Amino acid sequence: MDLLHSLGVDLTLNLQANYSHYESIFHLASSLADLHTTFVVFFPVWFHLRQEVGIKLIWVAVIGDWLNLVFKWILFGERPYWWVHETQFYDTAPAPVLQQFPITCETGPGSPSGHAMASAGVWHVMATAILSISEEKRHSALFIWVTRLWLWTLSYAFVVLVCMSRVYVAAHFPHQVIGGVIAGITVAKMFSRAGWIYKASLKKYFCTTLCLLTSALGFYLLLKMLGVDLLWTLEKANMWCTRAEWVHMDTSPFASLLRNMGILLGLGLGLHSPLYVESRKSKSAPFSLSCVIASLTLLQLLDTLSFSSNNPVVFYSLSFFKSTVMPFITIALVPASLSVLFRSRRDQKML
Repeated sequence: MDLLHSLGVDLTLNLQANYSHYESIFHLASSLADLHTTFVVFFPVWFHLRQEVGIKLIWVAVIGDWLNLVFKWILFGERPYWWVHETQFYDTAPAPVLQQFPITCETGPGSPSGHAMASAGVWHVMATAILSISEEKRHSALFIWVTRLWLWTLSYAFVVLVCMSRVYVAAHFPHQVIGGVIAGITVAKMFSRAGWIYKASLKKYFCTTLCLLTSALGFYLLLKMLGVDLLWTLEKANMWCTRAEWVHMDTSPFASLLRNMGILLGLGLGLHSPLYVESRKSKSAPFSLSCVIASLTLLQLLDTLSFSSNNPVVFYSLSFFKSTVMPFITIALVPASLSVLFRSRRDQKML
C-alpha cells in the first residue's frame, strides 16, 4: 500500500504545483459534494418541485453515508496529510511537503471518500430525474439523446472535479475517491428500483433509523472489544493538521452518523405530520416556488446555529436534534404556513 500511497502523494504534489489557480474551484466542488449541501439546498428544491426525487435524495444520501462509515471502519484508510509524516516509505529522504487547507483535516478514516461517494450518488439521482422529466415532455428522440449526452457528461465531469479537489487538498488518495464513486453510483442504482421508500410508514422510518444507529454502534463496540481503536484518526488529525482550528468535530464518524439518522427520522416525521397532509392540497406553481424560497431561507438561518464540542454528548445530541428539524421544516412547517397564507389571500379575493 505504501507504493500506492506514494503515487497518490505524487499526484497531490503535481496538482498543488500546477493547478493552484483552480484552488477556489476545487474548494467549491468539495463544498457542493458535501452532504450538507444536499440536505440544505438540493433536497428542499427537489422536494417542492418533484417530491419523489427529494425523498430518494435523502435515502441515497443517508444509506450511502452509513455504508461509507462502515467501509471506513473496516478499511482503515490513511489520509495523505498525515501519512507523509508517519510512513517509513521515504526512508532517510525528507518527506514531501503537502499544502493543507481549512477542508483538509477531516477526522475520519480516508477510504472510501465520502465526498466522492456522495457526489456520485446524489448527482446520479438528480441526473436521472431530469432525464425522466425530459422524456415525460414527449420531446423528439434527438432532443432526448442530446439532453442525455450533455447531462451525463456534465454530471460525470463534476464528479471528476470533486475527485480532483479531494486529492488536491490532501484529504484523500486517488484510489479512495475512485472507490467512493463506484460505491455511490451502486447505491443510487439500488434505490432507483426501491419504490417502497415513497410509501414507508412512520414506524418503518423509526425502525430503520434505530436499526442503522444501533448496528453502527454495535459494530463499533464489537471492534472496540477486539482491541480495535476506531478513533485512531482523531489523534492523527490533531497531531498533523497545521492549524488546530481546522480540525472539526462535525467531520468525525459519529457526527456524520447522528446527522444522517436525524435527517432520515426528520423525513419520516415530516411526511407523516398532519401539517404535511393538510398542505398537500395546495399544489400551484407559485405555492411550490414560495415553499422552495422559504425553505432555503430558513435552513440557511438554522445552519448558522453551531454547538460547542467541549462536551461530546451535548454536541452530538444537539446535532441530532438540529438534523431532525431540518427536513421537518421543508416538508411540513413551511408548506403548512404558506398554505394558510395562500388560502387567506384567496378568500379575500372572493369577498
